[in-house]
Amino acid sequence: MRAVTEPYPGAFSYLGQRKMTVWRSRVLDIQHDKQPGTVLSNAPLVVACGDGALEIIAGQNEAGLYVQGGRLAQEMGIMVDARLAAKPDSVVQRRTRVLILGVNGFIGNHLTERLLREDSYEIYGLDIGSDAISRFMGNPHFHFVEGDISIHSEWIEYHIKKCDVVLPLVAIATPIEYTRNPLRVFELDFEENLKIVRDCVKYNKRIIFPSTSEVYGMCDDKQFDEDTSRLIVGPINKQRWIYSVSKQLLDRVIWAYGVKEGLRFTLFRPFNWMGPRLDNLDAARIGSSRAITQLILNLVEGSPIKLVDGGAQKRCFTDINDGIEALFRIIENRDGRCDGQIVNIGNPTNEASIRELAEMLLESFNNHPLRDRFPPFAGFKDVESSSYYGKGYQDVEHRTPSIKNARRLLDWQPTIAMQQTVADTLDYFLRTTAEAGKVT
Repeated sequence: MRAVTEPYPGAFSYLGQRKMTVWRSRVLDIQHDKQPGTVLSNAPLVVACGDGALEIIAGQNEAGLYVQGGRLAQEMGIMVDARLAAKPDSVVQRRTRVLILGVNGFIGNHLTERLLREDSYEIYGLDIGSDAISRFMGNPHFHFVEGDISIHSEWIEYHIKKCDVVLPLVAIATPIEYTRNPLRVFELDFEENLKIVRDCVKYNKRIIFPSTSEVYGMCDDKQFDEDTSRLIVGPINKQRWIYSVSKQLLDRVIWAYGVKEGLRFTLFRPFNWMGPRLDNLDAARIGSSRAITQLILNLVEGSPIKLVDGGAQKRCFTDINDGIEALFRIIENRDGRCDGQIVNIGNPTNEASIRELAEMLLESFNNHPLRDRFPPFAGFKDVESSSYYGKGYQDVEHRTPSIKNARRLLDWQPTIAMQQTVADTLDYFLRTTAEAGKVT
């Protein structure tokens, strides 16, 4: 930040090649551990200094008008943790163009936030809704079209041709749908995504494909290894495995295209990622959500927490921020080390049964400042999986990842404890419910 007193033509700074003039500001006496020039907040716009911070009250970009600091951040696409500098970047580099299909989903919206923070990516997104990404709509490096991948095939093909990296994140990934709508799961998760894979082959584009921890199925390894564990599923009459085998078959097709056609790919396998914006409570009301969202709905509505088969099944839960950081490093792909690789992204130390997850949620719920605005706890209720999911359901007792590939390829290690993830997720849903006026 180049600063002068009583500025004319104003103190100024650069975001990449773009100049920002500061007309009004004030010094903030706050503590932080960031390097000078790091954006601490974009609404209001606050930038770290060597000692304290500077709030930019008003300013303008080179082609803009005099505006308030928060508006300036929005116009320039300034994200938290972006870096401002006293001089423009010496070399103008084209931004990496990333196509995210399913950008409004849980992974998609968090990944978008992480990419925009770097100020080196241009993001093109498609989804059937936009509630989770509305906060990015004013960013000049985020381009969104509302639509369905089964309808907008020409738009998708054009943008695959245009972009550098493709992430097809559209899928039905809620267990009740595997038995309730198995054919729809196959059509969307396999058939529609196969078209995208083939377009990536056609235009020689890199694809980062979301496999799933479900591909390991009923494997009895202590830890699931990407390169050695057997992928075992149940009998045909257990329709819940249609999701697992749809994903596994796409993994195999992508691998074959890599071997035979030179497709650049990375397969990543999320293990029970959790955090704010995971599903929504409306989806949970019809049973179409992941476990933690369903449990939170029970707490919010004061209905008994249903534990399928007693909630004995164990999973390893991963904070969304840990997961997204690993995925971001896959996108960066330093030295091409992720090409042709399969990477588990999970937290082996965060293992808990569904019952333990529910108990952890209840404790966090009882300690939350908004607790008194919600109904009394209605207790736990054990239900059989056949009555909850349907007769085609089958479950596994544990699902623990080996993360040796993530450590080796990404220099990545999960750091966030499960209790923190549970508290953050619960806090998000309680506050959004309260803000919507749906509680007393």
